[in-house]
Amino acid sequence: MDNIKFGRFIREARQGKGLTQKQLAEQIHVSDKAVSKWENGAGFPDIKILEPLAECLGVSLLELMQSERTEEPEIDRQEAEEIVSQTISQSRQEEEWKRLMWKVKVLLGACACGIFYLICVGIRYLAGQKSGVVSEGLWKSQGGAWYENPVFFYVWAGILIILCGAGAVYLLWKNETIQEVKIGRHKVKSLLTILMDMLVVFLLHTYLANIANNEQQLAMLPKVIPVNAYITTADGSRQSGIFIKDQLVQGLLDSAYVDKLQMDVRLKAGVDKVIPGEWHTLNLFLEGVNCIEALGGIEESDVVWNTGENASMLQGTAAKCIVSKQLFEKKGWKLGDKVTLCQWYYYRENERNAELFMNPLQTVEYEIAGYVDLMGEWNDQFVVAPDVIVPFHAVRNSYAEEGIPFFASSASFVLADALYMNEFKQEMKGMGFQSVSPTDQDNSLNGVALNVNDAAFIRTAEHLRQVIDTVRAFFPFLLILIVGVGYLITLLMLQSRKNEMALLRSIGLNRHKCFRIFWVDQLTLVITGVVAGSVLSVLIQGNYGSSSVLAGGLVGICYMAGNSLALWKLMDVSVMEALFVEG
Repeated sequence: MDNIKFGRFIREARQGKGLTQKQLAEQIHVSDKAVSKWENGAGFPDIKILEPLAECLGVSLLELMQSERTEEPEIDRQEAEEIVSQTISQSRQEEEWKRLMWKVKVLLGACACGIFYLICVGIRYLAGQKSGVVSEGLWKSQGGAWYENPVFFYVWAGILIILCGAGAVYLLWKNETIQEVKIGRHKVKSLLTILMDMLVVFLLHTYLANIANNEQQLAMLPKVIPVNAYITTADGSRQSGIFIKDQLVQGLLDSAYVDKLQMDVRLKAGVDKVIPGEWHTLNLFLEGVNCIEALGGIEESDVVWNTGENASMLQGTAAKCIVSKQLFEKKGWKLGDKVTLCQWYYYRENERNAELFMNPLQTVEYEIAGYVDLMGEWNDQFVVAPDVIVPFHAVRNSYAEEGIPFFASSASFVLADALYMNEFKQEMKGMGFQSVSPTDQDNSLNGVALNVNDAAFIRTAEHLRQVIDTVRAFFPFLLILIVGVGYLITLLMLQSRKNEMALLRSIGLNRHKCFRIFWVDQLTLVITGVVAGSVLSVLIQGNYGSSSVLAGGLVGICYMAGNSLALWKLMDVSVMEALFVEG
């Protein structure tokens, strides 16, 4: 190449564009001295600068290399017809390409909408779990109309993504007539890209499924390891036959953290009337309970019930009772009979003193709702089995009607949700309960201490939370790793396709259009790999609702982020350098 001729051509082209040497130098990012050397024939630009230099001067690469303008030759009619025919053919190909790309864009847009929907559903599901809202999960039917069932939309959104993605792949794979980049030309590399995406999705699904499994175990822990609690004396030595104030009883009844509450109150009673001084007439033990479970070993099936009666009568305030089989047979009573019981209650003259006294409470006529063998089934914690069982709240109402301070004799329950242990203990402390202190010297029988058997639950819950927190700590690094994998894989896979990029650039396509062509190519492969990997993961590992949804979505987003960075870097290829290397 003649340096003098080349320099003269650059000078004329620059002057024709109305540019100074400095202005031209700034546009191609060199010094004005370098431009001066080229125009004086003292130097030649680097091969990487030829393409941007041609663009700035408004000439083609061929004209720049030949250092002269290419004149249009005269053509005859036949040549003109051939040119017209080629132009029409090229125009049709371009129209066909536009129609194809429109179809591909529609299909990929449908895929994007489906993926966006699934990600939103997954995020909503996780937000509901975090806020404590009970959810049936995405894979369980919740009934109602078909349009109210999230499973319907969950499944069909996945099918839509698969079909649309497969359609886009098919169109690009089979399109061998259009002079653009085609997946079908690089089947092996395309397949490797899809397999890599499937593998990354599977690994991320395993990671998220591990978190979901541990969270599910933590959520189910209160049922697996129920936390029992009961009221005791201050030193924890007694949990029955104690005095629990009515305000504490009401607090337990109102608490949302208390479940399966069992309470009882013990009285003395006599049939028909009690003669003061003749204490043999006060010869019955009467027990007020709020549920059949409070009777220890007795179950509902052990009771012989009157027609239409069951254990629910103990939860109300009706004047009904269950009597011992021995008393029932001794008195010759029948189911449905009404018996008059004179009730006496225990009290202390001083709350700090355990000495007990008795006073009359109320005389109540009770209807016999059933009988049971109390002697054989009574809980061993009580020395004397009761003779009559009545509703707890019926006795409590009798205290209120007579204006007598009420005390329960025992109370035990299960935590409704042990995951809210701290909130529960804070509420109990606010009510007035204290922790058990074995060294306490209070022997007054006051039920003021709360004993919670939570050691096993806390130990297991802390272990699960530690595992979850540890695994979650690596989540940001895992996403960064996926971006890096997308970057490296794309860089390696497309390294040998630099010449295609250079050829597209040499025929007039700018950097952004070339990037878009290759990006759509890669996006189609990634969507195919992500969907296939998600389906494979669900089939092998099971569906974990939000985890299954987010695994594919996150891989697609992060992988394409790394993919885009690699593509943009590959677009820096010099057209002339790539063509010379290829040659």
